[in-house]
Amino acid sequence: MSLQKSSTIKLPHFKSFLLLLFISTSAVKVQAETILPGLSVLSETDIRESAIAFVNMSTSPGLEGATLTVDNKERHSEQIRGSFGFSAEVTLKDHIFNGYWGLAVVGGSLDDELKLISDSGEQVNLDVSRNVLGLRGSLGLSFPVDQHFKLRPYLSLAVTDLKTETVIDGLTYTDPSGNTTTTPSFRTSAQLASAIGSLDALYSRWYGDNKLELTAQYNLIYTDAFSEDNPVLSTYDLNHTVQLRSRYTGPTALVSAGRPWRWQAYANYVNFISHDKASLGYQSLVDFGGGLEWEMNIKPLDWFGWQMLGIRAGLIYGDNVEGYKFGLTAR
Repeated sequence: MSLQKSSTIKLPHFKSFLLLLFISTSAVKVQAETILPGLSVLSETDIRESAIAFVNMSTSPGLEGATLTVDNKERHSEQIRGSFGFSAEVTLKDHIFNGYWGLAVVGGSLDDELKLISDSGEQVNLDVSRNVLGLRGSLGLSFPVDQHFKLRPYLSLAVTDLKTETVIDGLTYTDPSGNTTTTPSFRTSAQLASAIGSLDALYSRWYGDNKLELTAQYNLIYTDAFSEDNPVLSTYDLNHTVQLRSRYTGPTALVSAGRPWRWQAYANYVNFISHDKASLGYQSLVDFGGGLEWEMNIKPLDWFGWQMLGIRAGLIYGDNVEGYKFGLTAR
């Protein structure tokens, strides 16, 4: 997408962020300090954290599909994330706790467009596109504390494929073969494997026909990344996130196939605690909205069933970021 507002950025105030985007996606097998002559250097640590931050912000457990926009005087970007999957509790006979499992296809995309001034005074246009696609499986336990409250610890394993394309316009660049161009482009890929330890604290209570649900979730994420065309991205990292979710539902007069529809209102908060805000332009988000759910309550197998199927829409806000979500829900 094109920039809605054209702006020029002085590198001394924004060099770390811009170099982070480019170097983390370059396929040239050289050290970070020489990858783009004419621009200031950036540490390899920042490069690695940027790539892993995009994957975590697209595929972490508990995140829902969303479209996000970062738009300020320094940057314009569009991010889309989504998932398709299912999770459920399994009754374990002769135990006070239940089993828990989940399986999901997860993914996301990011388009960044920026303008900056190089060290020699040239205007440089930077366009970075990223796409990630992966599979995540979860397994754990659910412990009831009382009739309203339970704890759910579980482990998730995720494998993802990250592809990036970077186009630079306005910077003279000579590649290893000796060819010189003012519009170099780079493509690279990386494969990531993540082990995610999660702890959910869930509270629910009925008020007549209305129901209140509160969830606090903590994720500890260990990620190994492998890349054949960019050795800087062959790395590992440890990160953690926090999510707070709330939902309030009530009955409607609508009935389909003998089953009622319920309205819902929700408000959520997520904080990618360990990720630098410069990686994608934001660190925390708040979203709220509402929708309708069809109360199915079917369980053909003890380890598999549907409680609700519905539609939901909402708005998202954060520091320099806004967005929306709209789609089907199942739980």
